[in-house]
Amino acid sequence: MKNYKTALKGIIGENLVTAELARRDIVATTFTGNIPDIDILAFKDGKTIPLQVKTLTKVSLHVPDVKKYLKIEREDKKQIIKGLNKIDENLIFVIVKIGEKYSKDEFYIFRQKVLQDIVFNNHSKALKKWKGIRPKNPDSLHSAYNLSDINKYRDNWKLIVDKLK
Repeated sequence: MKNYKTALKGIIGENLVTAELARRDIVATTFTGNIPDIDILAFKDGKTIPLQVKTLTKVSLHVPDVKKYLKIEREDKKQIIKGLNKIDENLIFVIVKIGEKYSKDEFYIFRQKVLQDIVFNNHSKALKKWKGIRPKNPDSLHSAYNLSDINKYRDNWKLIVDKLK
């Protein structure tokens, strides 16, 4: 049942974003998980941009593998961050927090580079706190971040609108 609920949550988020884009005269279509890193394709005036959508119902988000963003080396059980990986820094992320009821949804819009910087900062702080060794599972590459980390990007639809000009 959990996978069904997770899939349903993702579909809701993608459709909420598509509806908000339509309010801004932007045509959008979802791919419902069929293309890596792209959930929605947005189109206006002959220009197209891909969007990555993440949907949640609580206040924290998860990055299951920080190696997507960080160069991590190991010394026995210790994790050492050696730098940042190359990513598409301009890929736009839309984080959707589904509200308890209609009109209570929240949207956070930013470039993937922002997420990479958050993951770097949060993982660095955590490793420093634990002296480089994850306490429960030294092999874990999981990281979490909160809506407070991205609050300044709330309702930042201008990022998408401007990119489509």
